[in-house]
Amino acid sequence: MDERILGTTKVTDRWRMSLIKAVREEFEAQGESVEVGDQVVFKKVGEKIVIEPA
Repeated sequence: MDERILGTTKVTDRWRMSLIKAVREEFEAQGESVEVGDQVVFKKVGEKIVIEPA
């Protein structure tokens, strides 16, 4: 499957909080812990955009 990194970002508590909070809740449901200051990576895998801890 074709996989390409689109970019990374640092988790912040600014204007992106509602998106990051929802993503953080999904990570926590999967047993991953993402805190303010952590990096996440955005990948294109096939036709989907995937967000993972960096």
